[in-house]
Amino acid sequence: MLRIGQQSSRRIFTKVAFRPSAIAFSATSRHISTSHAAKTNNTGTPSASWFLGAGIVFTGVSLMIQSPYIGLSDHAVQNDSPSTGNSDDKSQGLGARLAGLVRQKPAPIEQKDIVLDTDLTVTSWKQLEQIGLIKVPGVMLWGSNKTGLIDPTGNSPGVIQIPQRLAALQGKALRDLKLGDDIAAAVDEEGNVYQWGSGYNSSAHQPEVTLRNRDISQVTLCDAKLYGLSKDGTRVYVMPKVRPSSGPAKAAVEYEAPKSVWRYVGLGGGKADDENDPMTQLHVKEVLQKDETITSIASGKGHMLMVTSQGRVFGSDDGLSVSLIGKADFRESRILEIACGEVHSLARDDQGRCWAWGVNGFGQLAQGAYSHANLRLTQPTLVKDIAGTAGGSECVKVAAGGQTSYVVLKEDNIFKVKSAGMGQWGQLGDGTNTHIQGSLVTITPLSNLAEYKEVEKKMMPIGIHDLAIGYTHAFAVLDNAITQNVASDQVIVTHGRDVLSWGQNTYYQLLTGKRINKTEPGHALPLDSDILQPADKAIAAIAKGGSANKDNESSLSARNRLQLMTAQLKKSDGSGKSNKGKNKSSSSSSNNKNGDGTEEMELKIVAGNGVSGVYCHSHA
Repeated sequence: MLRIGQQSSRRIFTKVAFRPSAIAFSATSRHISTSHAAKTNNTGTPSASWFLGAGIVFTGVSLMIQSPYIGLSDHAVQNDSPSTGNSDDKSQGLGARLAGLVRQKPAPIEQKDIVLDTDLTVTSWKQLEQIGLIKVPGVMLWGSNKTGLIDPTGNSPGVIQIPQRLAALQGKALRDLKLGDDIAAAVDEEGNVYQWGSGYNSSAHQPEVTLRNRDISQVTLCDAKLYGLSKDGTRVYVMPKVRPSSGPAKAAVEYEAPKSVWRYVGLGGGKADDENDPMTQLHVKEVLQKDETITSIASGKGHMLMVTSQGRVFGSDDGLSVSLIGKADFRESRILEIACGEVHSLARDDQGRCWAWGVNGFGQLAQGAYSHANLRLTQPTLVKDIAGTAGGSECVKVAAGGQTSYVVLKEDNIFKVKSAGMGQWGQLGDGTNTHIQGSLVTITPLSNLAEYKEVEKKMMPIGIHDLAIGYTHAFAVLDNAITQNVASDQVIVTHGRDVLSWGQNTYYQLLTGKRINKTEPGHALPLDSDILQPADKAIAAIAKGGSANKDNESSLSARNRLQLMTAQLKKSDGSGKSNKGKNKSSSSSSNNKNGDGTEEMELKIVAGNGVSGVYCHSHA
């Protein structure tokens, strides 16, 4: 296993002591992964594990192999490949054996053999090279692979530490991506839905198209079913979670809605034929008013919610019936955003207030101290700690996952992130492992952030662009992209949005390189998969920058971190190639496909149950 670190001023020392019949290597190393150091054989002679070194100094009694530091910390760099020695080694002279060890070439290093330490960042990688996911769209996943969500082929281990591309979706930009316990769902640019994972097909985990030509824009997952929202906001499809093998469900999955003549000639159209469509739909048209559409959907373990263009919220618990949520006070509010945990829900209205309802077993409804009275709230109830716009504390974002809730508040032009609910794995982000938290606590590393802006010539607050919440871990995407004006109507992004992670890290889902839970947000490592293919190029790049000279330490400092590319314009030239394009705005979020053939794309991060991912999001 190759381990990479930083601290360029240090060197690797491997001591070699002479014995009459063998050369024994001893090295003091700090291993940074779950793999163990090479073990000696039964005869007491170490296996032929090789150590990377350059320059041999003979002292007469001992031999020191000293390697110039190549971006590695004081960890032994060791190949865990099987021994390549032979039985004739003992009969060779000392000089011949030593020469053989020096000449021995290491086995090729593969990406899966590289383990990153949190203290290390591959400095040869530049943040702007993330545009590779824009040029060649796709999905990169990491974390738990027990259910085949990351590598459906079954050739990878149960835990994948370094982000890797999902081959089946290579070259595809997505409208949406959701990661569940044992199933994942994605929507491509054409609005087709893919499903994969052991929960969908226990015998083959590869992604399959399960809904075609319905122009889906969003999907959401429940325990037993999936919901898909059409782009025009007038239809919500109910899809089976498990791959049907026969009957009407199988016919519905295989059914392809006919495209209109206009779509064949490139003029759009192609709406689903509702009368003949065998796929189940929620009866939303019966409850929507004139010109009212559904703008967003969310779901928990067994319930789903829909918010409309008029600020109303509808829900369904069985995938068949639809009901209007809330009593008079909630229905009179204009809801802008919804979020669902496993068994609870949140909503944000246009007055900056936050509503919560559902199960409150861990305090996730933020109603204060635990009591039997607030153990379960069947109707939306205001979160008392949030005064709203009138009280100077405006809720500008809500998010939820598992048994935990998150809100972003704006107070006097300063942004604060707060949480409530279960914090057993550190997912509250407040530095504790509190199991039950009934009132909102502040996530300090994400609150009161500011930076100096050259254009404004003053300190400006940093907001939260997005929150991606898994079952027990979370990501925050800061709204801190740095841009450079190159023309009156053109802006180039020079640095993307910083990503911080916290919570459970059993499966390396936090992208920190270590298997340690984090109770406070910290920077995630960059997406190095493309750069580490082949891996020896990355090693060579690090070696080129590494030096014992302290003046060069800055070149190997841990400055690089995960930053997500903001909305970019991608234009097809007919040859399948794409153009980097220019960014209209560092915080653009318009959903459109421009008349000149370009479309806006950006990188988004998602979190599931022990698994995380980044994908190229298309606004088409």
